[in-house]
Parts: sequence; C-alpha cells; structure tokens
Amino acid sequence: MGFNVSDRAATAAPLAPPARPSRRLVLGGHVVFTLINTVLFSNAVWLVTLLVRLHFGSADAATRDWQTTLVTAAVPTCFLLSIFWHELLRRVTLRTYLAVFWLVAALPLGCIAFVHSYGQLLLCHLVATVGFAGWAPVNGKLLKSFYDDAIRGRMYAALNVVALGGGIAAVYVVGRWMEAAPEAFRPYFVGAALLQVAGLAILVRLARLTGMPDEPARAEPWRTAVLRPLRNMHAILRTDRRFRRYEIAFMNYGAAFMICEALLPVLTTTQLGMGYKEYAHMTQVAAKVVTLVLTLPMGWLLDRIGPMRTSAVAFAGLGAYPLLLLAATGPWGIAAASSAFGFGMAGVAMGWMLGPVILAGSAERVPQYVAIHATLVGIRGVVFQGVGMGLYRLTGSFTWPLFAAAAAFIWAAVQMWRLHRELPAGVASAPPPEPASADPVLATEGAAESR
Repeated sequence: MGFNVSDRAATAAPLAPPARPSRRLVLGGHVVFTLINTVLFSNAVWLVTLLVRLHFGSADAATRDWQTTLVTAAVPTCFLLSIFWHELLRRVTLRTYLAVFWLVAALPLGCIAFVHSYGQLLLCHLVATVGFAGWAPVNGKLLKSFYDDAIRGRMYAALNVVALGGGIAAVYVVGRWMEAAPEAFRPYFVGAALLQVAGLAILVRLARLTGMPDEPARAEPWRTAVLRPLRNMHAILRTDRRFRRYEIAFMNYGAAFMICEALLPVLTTTQLGMGYKEYAHMTQVAAKVVTLVLTLPMGWLLDRIGPMRTSAVAFAGLGAYPLLLLAATGPWGIAAASSAFGFGMAGVAMGWMLGPVILAGSAERVPQYVAIHATLVGIRGVVFQGVGMGLYRLTGSFTWPLFAAAAAFIWAAVQMWRLHRELPAGVASAPPPEPASADPVLATEGAAESR
C-alpha cells in the first residue's frame, strides 16, 4: 500500500530544536549588559548620598545627618521586597518584568536630573531602591538559562570581575566629573538611565536565543501571593536551628556594617572635609580594587575551608574597618579603611551565597533559603543604620558607635566559626547543590549592602 506526500509529512520526525547560540556570543552580550549596568548602578547610592551632604541637605548639621541616614538606609531596607519581586517574576514574562524593573529602578534615577530640593531627591531615591530589590530574582533566572551547569560558576566569576572593573572606572570618572562640575549629576543620571534600555534589550534577546522558559505561572489571589513568602520564612527560621544560627551571625555582621554605612558619609564630609572626587576615589575605588584583586583568592579559600569559615575570616578582617575609620585623619586614612572593607567584602561575597545553599540541603529548598537570607538584609537596614546615627548624635562622637561596630564584626566571626564546628562531617565543605530551576533568587551582600 502506497502513501502520498501528506502521509510522509504526517509521519516525519519532529524538527530538532534550534541550536543554542555560541558561548562566546552569550557571554559577550552579557558582558556588554554588565558594563552598561555599572555605568548607572555603581554610582547611584554614593552619589545621591554626597548630593545630600554637599548640595541638597539642610544647613543644620543634625538634620542633614538624619537626611543622610534616610538615603543610606533605603537600599538595604527595600531589599525586604526581594521575595515579592520574585513572585512578580513568576507571574509575568521576562520582557514585562524588565520593563517594570526599568520603570521602578532606572527611570527615577534619571529624574534626579530635574530635582531642586532634598524632598524631590529623596522621593526619586526611595522609588529607585524599591526597584533595586528586583534585580536579584531575575539575575538568577538569567544565569540559569544562559550557561550550562558545568560552566556557570566560571561565567559568573568572569561577570563579577567585569562588574568590579567597570564599576571602578565608572566611579573614578564620575567622581572627577562631579568635582569639576557640581551640576554634572544632571546629564549623567539622564544619560545613564536611558542607556539601561539598551542593556535590558540585550538581556531579552539573549533569553530568546537561549530558549529561556518564559511562561507566567497561574494567577493566585493577591493575599496568597503576599502571605506565602512570609509564612515560609517564619516556618524555616523556627524549625531549622543551624540556618537560624547562621542568620544570627550574619545579623551581627550586618548590624556592624550598617552602623559604618550610616556614619561613613558624615565622617568623611563633616570631619575630614572630603568632596566628590576624594570620596569616590578613597572609598568606592579603593574598596572595589581590593575586592577585585582578592575575589579569586577568596574563592580558592572557600573551596578549601567552606563558606562558614570563609565568612568568619571575612568578618574578623572587617573588625579592623571601623577602627581604621576612627583613626583616619585624612583621605589616605579613609583609603586604608576602605581597603580593609574591600578585603572583608571579597570573603563575604563568597559566604553570603553558598552558606544558605549548603544549609538548605536539597536543591528544591535553595531558592527559598536564599530569598530569606536576602530579605533579612532589609531588617538590619531598617534597624541598625538608625542605631548608628542615634549613638553618634547622642554622644557627639564617632568613637562609641564605631567601637560597637568593631565588636559586632568580631562576635559575628566567633559565631560563624562555632557554627562550622557543629556542622556534621562533610556538610560544611560539600559541593553546593544546583539551585532549583524555578526562578532561583541569586543575590549578593554587595548588591544589598553596598555603598
């Protein structure tokens, strides 16, 4: 019995899926996006902070100090919203999500070009910080789609190096520009915000080329979507004793970090008289250079002693940071303190992510544990920047809050080292399980707790 052409078509093998683009193409596009991203976001927080100190802040010193704290505390505080951005990512397409991200995170920064008062500046900054919290969830999803399991770690490390290098260059240039022309922030913010459209378009294109799944999840009642992440976080922290102790150690580290973060702009401008260029170069550039140099050695250390002890080493090193700030008598003293900060943050960046990954135990629980870890950054941002500024205003001295920060860093190191000793054999240094594919939240302490 014969069959015709239509029979052949009906029985033919299905077409093979389109071939994935070359690794070089994907990485090249991702590098271009990363450089575009650093043009805006590596300067966003420190520059707004200095605009409060030197341009838009109150003439009254005490009022200006608290105005500064509102700005520096906003970024980690709004990280509380990461778990809710993760829910949005589940419900919409990537293109829609990135459009919302640009509208909330980048556009308000562009609007800073048109502000003429502290209130207007703060409003733009607060809206943008809500958007900052949306990057961590989508970053994990993109990394999962763009790179195979066997090479993802190397590609992520390469992108981190690009981000640090691009950030150093961007901060250096903008710092010099602002020193030469104090109104330069206006064209800078407009141009950098518009440039982000091109960067996000590159991500959308790469996602299509790599075949990233982009089907929104089934809609749920808003109450379920809001309450479920909170209930899950409460249940895990209540029942998982080791993870709870890990978070307590990180909370002590974060308390010290936030105290220093609140006081750094005040100390450098009020006590040392630093301007835009000196502040950018002696804090931002100095810290980022050291972090860049030590990122790979810290990765080597983590492979050998595990994330708990790596975090303990980093926390202990950070104990010198507030003491060096206290001892600084000029810009180079601040650069020395920022170098100690860069050393500590190179280690924190390693332990921050892999600690929850190991403690989660199974791949299915990893996104949840990392999301909880990211959200708790916001809690310490809410509380401890106000504590640091309050101690300074109450005592009239940087001594007491910075000594308290040093003690908290050291105590966090002791807690983390003890936690490592109590882990079952093999757990502390076991290779981390691959995060689950359901939109893993990938975040770093440097994203949430950075200058």
